[in-house]
Formats: sequence, C-alpha cells, structure tokens
Amino acid sequence: MKKTFLLLLIACSLPVFAVNHVTYQADAVSIFPNPERGFTDQLGGEVALSDSKNHVVKPEEEWYWDVEDENYKDRKSQSLVMLMYYLKNYKTKELSSKILQGFDEDMQILRDHGFKCVLRFAYDWSSKNDASLEWVQKHAAQLKPYLAKNADVIYVLEAGFVGQWGEWYYSSNFGNETQQLNANRRAVIDALLDVCPPDRFLLVRYPLIKTQYLGTEQAITTAEAFSGAVNARIGHHNDAFLADWGNDGTYGRDGDGPDDDPVLRQYIASETLFVPNGGETNVENSTLANKVSKMDTTIAELSRFHWTFCGSMYSEKVTDKWRANGTFAEMDRRLGYRFELVSAELPASAKTGMTAAFEIKIKNVGFAPLYNERPAYIVLRNGNQSYPLRLASDPRRWLPNGEITTVSENVMIPMEVPEGTYELYLHLPDAYASLASDPRYAVRFANEGTWDAATGMNKLNAQVTVSKGEQGLDQVSNNPLPNTNKIIKDNHIFILRGDNVYTVQGQKVQ
Repeated sequence: MKKTFLLLLIACSLPVFAVNHVTYQADAVSIFPNPERGFTDQLGGEVALSDSKNHVVKPEEEWYWDVEDENYKDRKSQSLVMLMYYLKNYKTKELSSKILQGFDEDMQILRDHGFKCVLRFAYDWSSKNDASLEWVQKHAAQLKPYLAKNADVIYVLEAGFVGQWGEWYYSSNFGNETQQLNANRRAVIDALLDVCPPDRFLLVRYPLIKTQYLGTEQAITTAEAFSGAVNARIGHHNDAFLADWGNDGTYGRDGDGPDDDPVLRQYIASETLFVPNGGETNVENSTLANKVSKMDTTIAELSRFHWTFCGSMYSEKVTDKWRANGTFAEMDRRLGYRFELVSAELPASAKTGMTAAFEIKIKNVGFAPLYNERPAYIVLRNGNQSYPLRLASDPRRWLPNGEITTVSENVMIPMEVPEGTYELYLHLPDAYASLASDPRYAVRFANEGTWDAATGMNKLNAQVTVSKGEQGLDQVSNNPLPNTNKIIKDNHIFILRGDNVYTVQGQKVQ
C-alpha cells in the first residue's frame, strides 16, 4: 500500500513541461562536404633522397585547393585526400629528419584546408621491389610519433609498405603474388598495429589478411565494435572495385579456392558496419566498364559493403561513365554517412538542475556509418552564448542504408545556464580539441534550412525557455535538503520536495 501511494505521488507530482513537436524536410539533392567520407583525389610521389623534395602535398601549389577551377570542381564536396608516400630511396636507410618534418608540414596543410587523409606508405610504383622486413619495421617505428601527433587529420592508415603500390601483392621480400599471411607479412601487421594511433583504423587490402591474422572468419560483432581490441581496429580497402575474378582476387582464396567466395563477401558485408571500407576501381576494359558502371550495379555493391570513400579518378573508364549516368552524383551524396533529421520532441521549457527530455529521430541514408569516435551535443544558444549538453548516444551506431535511430535521452540542464530563451541545435564536432571548434570538421545533416555554416551546428528549429531550478539538487541524494524524501523507482533516484519531483544527475542504483 505504501509503495503504491509513493508511485502515485511521483506520477502526480512530476512537473509538466510544454513540448515542441518538430518535423524536418530532407534534402535528397544537395551535394556538400562532410568530414571523413566521400570521393578522394590522390596526391603522392617519391620522397627524394636529397631531401629537396620532402613533401607530397606541395605548399606552393595552392591551385590544388582552388575548388573554383573547372578541372577540380569535384573537390567542392570533398573532405578526404589519398596521400601516397613512396619511400623508393629509403629501402636500406633511415628516413631523414627532413622527410619527417615534411610529413608534419603536409599534415598542417590538410588542417589549413579542412581536409583529412587516407594515408599509405609504399616503396615503389613501377616494380615489386619493396624493402626488407627489418627496414619496414624501422621506418614504421620512426613514423610512430608523427602519426600520433597528426592523428586528428588521419582518417585511416592503410597497411601499405608491402609490394608494388603497397597493395600486398607483387613483392620481392614478402612472397610474390600471394595473399598468404606468412611470418614476414604477419610481422608487418604487428608493427603497423603498434604505430597506428589507437583511435584510428588500420585497413588491409584483402579480407584473408585479417582472417588469417586473427585465425577466424567470424566477423566482428556489435558488442566487440569500437572496443579497441585488435579485431575492432582492422578494416578493409578494395582497390579493384567491380573488377572480374572477385574484384581481382579481393574475395578470392589462395591455392585451389574460388576466385570469388560468397563467404568472404558476406564477411566483408557484416564487418563493415563497424570497421571502414573504401578504395577505388581499376577496370580498364571498356566492355567490362560498360557492364559494371550501371547505377543499380554500383549502388548495390556500395550499399552492401558499406563504402565510405572512393577514388574519384582511377579508372576513368568507369568514373567517366558514373559521371555521365548520374551514379557519381549519387555516390557523392551517399558515400559514408548521410544523416537526416526526421522528427523531434523537444522541451519548450526547462529548469536548471533538472533533466529535460529530448527525442530525435535520425535517418542515415548513406552507405556506411561513422567509424571514428565523434561526440554529439544538444546546444542551447542565445546570441554568442552557447551551452553544449553531451548526449550518451554514439553516432557510430547510427546505422546506414535508410535505418532510423531514435535518440531519446533525459539531459540535465546545468545550474550555470542563465535564465532565458535559447535556440536548440544538434552539434557533432570532431573529437579532437585541435579541430572541435572548426565548422569544416563538424557533421552537416541533409535537411532543408537547418545547417549553420558559421558554427558547424544543425538547427533543430525549436526554442527552449530556461528558468532557475533548485540549487544543489545534483548532490541531494548524498546531502538531502530539508523537507525532502528520496525514493528509488526503476533503479533511478527521485527526490520529492514539496510538490516537485527531481531526478538526480548521474545517480543510478545498480
């Protein structure tokens, strides 16, 4: 009887706040840049032995970043660049301090222009003559502090180093024309997992590299995702997208196995909900290009295997046809994530020291999720004053291909928020402090009339009026105020004081 009375008391005493019911208009047409996704151009070249050429991103060539140039108009929607460092002159010597300084300067140029990179190191583009395991390990160790220092503008690190183009196939030192993970190849993965920043993914060229390294063909699960475990840190890249013979052996097995194994295709389809996938097409045959470049064929593959980035040029046999038949534009919209606001239930009024209920429905119409960690905030904004409220929801788990995620949270309004009326925004800035305030690195939602380019925030088209609540209610469970009662219901703590019921921030009974 006493329990029933208390539950009724809670129900009757809960404050009633007005709610904004908002629906949003999706923008299914516009093409715009968003961080860590989309088409990539490739910059790369030989790092010279003389140290006179220690860059692959040339600071003097500002034309590259001029998106008004007709030859580079695709770059208007790009946020990623593919960087290829060929260490051809360093196969048997250490990288010089000048070369490492040049890498640092390249990364700063990316920051200056709002870009990140898909990064790869290799030794040769014209032959299979790579470096020995000993030198690969030495070079990786030299690069480690520079990768850590610049992790903010590194989207992913591709395994590289082995074979022509760093694609782990034609190789003088690691077994030629084979995917088998021999001892030397395994040692390269060991070294690269050590030097790759722990919050960045290492991408391997063939699924068999990962399955043989781990000793299992069990795809990563949702429980294992983003855990920092080895299986959660290795992703994939496919540099023969749409080619014959299982994408030139991408989905093939060594020896007598099939060239195109549906088991490996399903493995990649499952894996890439939680680890990145991207690459380029290398189809040079015109007849095959006509066949594979059709929109329905291309979009089906990109959707199933959750592509997040793709080379914009090579091979022109395919990319030119994509441009002509509308596929390129659709890919430009949907590579990686593309979030849409669908609807929201937002508080019209709230009190400091108390929680306010926010419910936002978000659709991801892209081919892939986000992969690198990124916070999400509700922002209360009044003029130049902004108060970010961190959400518990993880944007990496907002699943793609039209899935709708409902973000439903009770968020505490801090006591320091002044009374007043605030515009509500949704903000997904970069996780790194070095980029968090740069709107070019914030996520734009695909809706009509919501994007604020100056701040990098998305308008929720609603206001909340904040008034002052009771001081110190967030500590009330440990230091009860006079005339209060503490009640536990559904494993949460409620404080009854007079006619009001308060929840206690951060307090939950286990």
